[in-house]
Amino acid sequence: MSDKDLHADIEWRDDGQPLSRAFDDIYFSTASGLEESRYVFQQQNDLPRRWAKLDDGDTFTIGETGFGTGLNFLAAWELWLQTAPANARLNFISVEKYPLHPEDLQRALALWPQLQPLAEQLSERYPPLLAQGVHRLHFGRVSLTLAIGEASAAFRSLRLEDDNRDRQVDAWFLDGFAPSKNPDMWTPELFENIAALSKPGATFATFTCAGLVKRGLQDAGFTLQKVPGFGHKREMLRGQLETTAPTQISATPWHLPDSASQCTPNKVAVIGAGVSGATVARTLAERGIAVQVFDQGPQPGAGASGNEQGILYAKLSPKPGPNGDFNLHALMFAQRYYREHCADVTHFSGLLQLAQSDKEQQLQQQIGQLLDQHKAEGLARMVDAEEASAIAGVPLDFGGLYFPAAGWIEPQRVCTTLLQHRNIELRCNTRIDALTPRENGWQLRSADQEFSADAVVICSAHGIRQFEQTAALPLRPIRGQVSSAPASANSRQLQTTLCGDGYIAPAFRERHSFGATFKLKETQTELREEETRENLDTLGAMLPQVAADFAGQPVSGRAAVRAATPDYLPMAGPVPDWDSIDTTYAELRKNRKLLIPQRAAYQPALYVLGGLGSRGFTYAPLAAEVLAGWLCGETMPVTADLARALHPARFAIRALGKNR
Repeated sequence: MSDKDLHADIEWRDDGQPLSRAFDDIYFSTASGLEESRYVFQQQNDLPRRWAKLDDGDTFTIGETGFGTGLNFLAAWELWLQTAPANARLNFISVEKYPLHPEDLQRALALWPQLQPLAEQLSERYPPLLAQGVHRLHFGRVSLTLAIGEASAAFRSLRLEDDNRDRQVDAWFLDGFAPSKNPDMWTPELFENIAALSKPGATFATFTCAGLVKRGLQDAGFTLQKVPGFGHKREMLRGQLETTAPTQISATPWHLPDSASQCTPNKVAVIGAGVSGATVARTLAERGIAVQVFDQGPQPGAGASGNEQGILYAKLSPKPGPNGDFNLHALMFAQRYYREHCADVTHFSGLLQLAQSDKEQQLQQQIGQLLDQHKAEGLARMVDAEEASAIAGVPLDFGGLYFPAAGWIEPQRVCTTLLQHRNIELRCNTRIDALTPRENGWQLRSADQEFSADAVVICSAHGIRQFEQTAALPLRPIRGQVSSAPASANSRQLQTTLCGDGYIAPAFRERHSFGATFKLKETQTELREEETRENLDTLGAMLPQVAADFAGQPVSGRAAVRAATPDYLPMAGPVPDWDSIDTTYAELRKNRKLLIPQRAAYQPALYVLGGLGSRGFTYAPLAAEVLAGWLCGETMPVTADLARALHPARFAIRALGKNR
């Protein structure tokens, strides 16, 4: 596979404008692409008037075919800032088969000096690896959901097959290369998916009046109106969705709560103030929801999130699949997230993932080829032992993958920082012992107090199973002991985080954190001398001289209990009624591929985020965004397939399919 198959193949014309070699077509009007965008998409969708009429707290969603250079997104963002209420939110959903490489994107957007403040933010957050799937980028009260892939399939990948959740789009920008140049995009399936993602009455505008576009829109339920086009174009189309068809279920909807409507709660209780609870609380608070956070510890991050240094680390895979896809997207999302929210306690001085075995070296070579194909050196690149040593500042016997924008964070301060928001109330030293459903919400009981909330999110790691409603979740406790030693003359030379069979971070306050042990199904948290020796032995395989220095010093440590799932993916989503799952889908015991159209009952407004294992700080931000999608009824920040792969009910469904 060549780079041309992964990125837009751009020819830069003498006037500085980009042209697609694949489609032999321009990206925007040579007269004025910005004015074209404003006329065709903003005026013909009546956006200035519609946005001025919004109320504070409202959300408006735009869908776009063909992200291209991002010009339409930036122009809409600019207009939103000028016309929409201060607390309204804009969600912009776009698809792109051949995304521009980051360097080409910057060059294209340099054509619009008036948009540079916004263009710089887009360039800064633009993914360094434009992998297939969904990328969620946040810009304050504006968010971009960019799905990479062929347009129809990319839109289809966003559909959960629930009209209440899928029908988000208020206005469509039907952009893209001309139908005569790119007929493969303008298919009946594209228009079917556009209609399925549209709110009743959603509007559209498009530069083209081609027959296949008109027929596709009419067949999908849109009314059409011809109006004068922009510049030399005689006419264009606009219209709105007049008739809608119910969604045709293609798979058993075990993942969907049995609710006729989705109402965003006003007040949410989050149980746990570690990284999962802190990211969930912050994600909801930024949507205007009042959040109460409860933790049994004396301060945020007192449990498994309480180490001195936390490593931002992901296990990339050369093959597509839910684990590799989630790791990749979670890492890129987390890097953006911590830079935006916690810059003062984020130390992204680079990370080296060392190949300490032949098997790991072979795997990394495959990943390196994938990175080369995507020209994704901004995310990671292969380095040999000599270059790794130069980057790290210490001699290394191994090469590996170098992640220039990764590194380590200060866990407790990250949790504390995330929870500092006007919509968040933190209650430490408060253990929630029981949850009781009540009309329109939940009652939470501690030893001496009761609290109420419209919805509850349980984020208490291996403590998730303490509640009756979540006891069936197959979470496995994992004890991990981290060691800490005073910096030595040799260790002070370390400039970047090292990860391999173990890890070590650069010195912080004249100490290094290194480890960590992995003891499945153990829950004790006392320090063990044998695990200290284990950590020193593991470190010795990476940095023998540093390990020898530490062995002669008093080594301290900390043990905590994490929680992992059987498939090592986190769980993020609604909690079902387990008896209802068993009875509704009992026939899956006989045929796991059977389509059963019924929905099971779910615990009303009860959610869980857990099972993050040893990669909590990498996984939590994107998992929290997924959970917010479920709770608020939003377009998911991942594909529908990946949302199901993260769903708490997946294990029960697999067990039925295996007749267990």
